[in-house]
Amino acid sequence: LVRPKGYVARTCNDKPEYSFGIPTMDDGSIRKTLMSIAPIQARNYVIMEVRANLLKSERAELLARWTGAGFKITANVMMGDPPSRIKEHTHAILLKEKQAVSDADFKKKKDEEQKKREAAKKQKQLEKQRALVLKRQKKAAEKARKKLENERKRKEAEAKGEEFVEEEEPAEDDKEEEEKEEEEQPAAMDEEPPQVELSPEEKAQVYLKGSTKDLIDYAMNTSFPKFTIPTKDEGFDSVAFEWLKEAKCRAHLKDWVQAKKTTTRIEDLKPGDWFAEKSKDWQKILASWHAKSTSYKSGIAKKAAEKAAKQAKKVALKAQEERKKALEDKKAAAVAAEKAAAEKVAAAGKAAGEGEGEEVAAEAIPAKEAEPAEAKDAAMKEAEEEPEPEEDTSAFEKLDVYGVEEVLDALSGEPLFSRFGFEDWALMSLRAELHLLAYAFARDVDDPDRGGMHVDLVGFYYQKYFKRPLNHKLYGVDTVEELMVLLRDTIVVSRKDKVLEPQVPDNFESQGIFIMLTEEARRVRQRRVDLGDDTAKLRMQQAGINGVAPLGTRSLAPVNPKASGPGAWQQPKPGWNQW
Repeated sequence: LVRPKGYVARTCNDKPEYSFGIPTMDDGSIRKTLMSIAPIQARNYVIMEVRANLLKSERAELLARWTGAGFKITANVMMGDPPSRIKEHTHAILLKEKQAVSDADFKKKKDEEQKKREAAKKQKQLEKQRALVLKRQKKAAEKARKKLENERKRKEAEAKGEEFVEEEEPAEDDKEEEEKEEEEQPAAMDEEPPQVELSPEEKAQVYLKGSTKDLIDYAMNTSFPKFTIPTKDEGFDSVAFEWLKEAKCRAHLKDWVQAKKTTTRIEDLKPGDWFAEKSKDWQKILASWHAKSTSYKSGIAKKAAEKAAKQAKKVALKAQEERKKALEDKKAAAVAAEKAAAEKVAAAGKAAGEGEGEEVAAEAIPAKEAEPAEAKDAAMKEAEEEPEPEEDTSAFEKLDVYGVEEVLDALSGEPLFSRFGFEDWALMSLRAELHLLAYAFARDVDDPDRGGMHVDLVGFYYQKYFKRPLNHKLYGVDTVEELMVLLRDTIVVSRKDKVLEPQVPDNFESQGIFIMLTEEARRVRQRRVDLGDDTAKLRMQQAGINGVAPLGTRSLAPVNPKASGPGAWQQPKPGWNQW
């Protein structure tokens, strides 16, 4: 039958899709028909199905079709290290393929060098032709110059009455002297391509690896934990172990399955009740911490606003007093000047004897009644209240993180997470989530042979449990394993199997441990940054990380409500950084 894409194109070798474009073929009807007819035919059959032959339930279905039909049913088990003839056959094919690649490269190289020689030869011919044309042009120009010179000499001779004798030029052959071009001999190259040999890595390969898998990933991942070796008790007339003996075959399969479990994801795994309950509790307590952080920062902002208002009022009253004093001084100066002028006029009239004893009286200008001192003192007293004592911000940094009894009131109402930036909230949430994920995975799998969650599968299981992707690049790292380094106080990757190992017990009495771990990590990171270690800086992308920080959280370290200058905490504008 003609298959539109040919018989090479298929997704797997075990059960390749039909894709003939014929309904009765593509829906598997013809296979069922053949399986029904085959047992009544007296001939030998080999059933080559990898997955079905390794699953006990599938083997039972196959045996049921052939039992009682007069056939001897034999299970041939070929597992482990193959015999030398298989290895030699594999190496022969590998060597042939490698030689074919080498021959193709050799031919390609030879063709390229031939093209280069031909291009060089053509270029040389062009240069020779160009030189020949220039030579001819030069000769023609020289001939024309001599002709003009002879004509000039002839005219001069005729003018003098002398006879002009033209010099005879040597005869030139019409034919151009042809230069014999030496034929270039090609560079010495081996006519026969070099013979290749297998490398040590290739010699260690005992099976051929084709481009098409034996099983699709989903079929392999959902089936291999149930792979077993057939036994006579299942209904086989005999079980033949072709390569290794039975005991070694069973040990080989057990080791292979155990190693495969570590690096293969469980496609049909579902989160259990324990995870659902713990995850719900975590979300609830995280929301309460976010609310506390927002409330605390709002209180700091309110105090700062009140202090600024009082300071502004004090400055305004002081300016008002200064203006009032300046006005009173100006009026007093004017009154003094008028009084002095009046006294001067009176003195002048008396000296002149005017008015017979009358005195010139200067009318005193009544001064404005001064504002009661009590009103001034009350206003100034209200403005000049005693300044609030500066808080000792170093006291918080000196706190023993793991000695705090209540994370919401670590020091005089200040929560332990008061200095958190968005990076710290994000890493704290990720600590708790991966902690839950590691323990929930162990519970839901319930398989002692599976040592834990492999680091390469963290993204897959994170998506399955938390219903959102884990993009490690948003945390400023290139791999998930590098992300685990940021969280090594909570979870680490084992050196041997590369599986996650939680560092915090699953029955820890308080979730506040994640705040403590994050605050300690923040302090260590800040100290390293202060010492000039740029590698300690986090390069996280806030926009891409899911809601992990409360309203108004900023990435500032250290966060100091009383500090001023570069790096000090500032109240965010309304609507900034909405989470």
